Amino acid sequence: MLRQGFRQSDSRGVAVVEMALVLPLFLFLVMGIFDVSNMMRISLGMQHAVRLGVETAASGQGVEDNTRSTTLVEDAVKGYLDILALEEGQEPVVTVRSWEGTDTSGEGVAGDLGGPCDMVEVKVDYTYHPLDPFVAVATLFGGLENLEIPLSRSERRVNEPWASCN
Repeated sequence: MLRQGFRQSDSRGVAVVEMALVLPLFLFLVMGIFDVSNMMRISLGMQHAVRLGVETAASGQGVEDNTRSTTLVEDAVKGYLDILALEEGQEPVVTVRSWEGTDTSGEGVAGDLGGPCDMVEVKVDYTYHPLDPFVAVATLFGGLENLEIPLSRSERRVNEPWASCN
């Protein structure tokens, strides 16, 4: 049953109050979507950089002129990662390992591209820091001052047989 004296003017501030309650949550959600999208963009870019690095490593590039080294792979990976415009002072770490043959049990040899028909792995590690506005809002709800998200991508491939395989 409706009240007899109810007028339209009695509900004048309701929309403002509702907006004051919902708007901060909506902005927090939108900033979170932007932040997760940025993190996924960087993660996907890292995967492409790793793929480029493992292609360079497995191709045997530099064998003829004896310039084949992990520096060649690291330069290819970091050259692609420069496109991503990563945070200043946050350098991704590129590691290269190889295993004799295709058996990847064990640690492998760090800093080595391996020989023909050996397995090679290129890995990129990066620490992602969420966007500052997101952290500022998240700090209000539970203290995420030092939030760091480790991102890691790696890929393995068998080296091409540029010489006879053992």
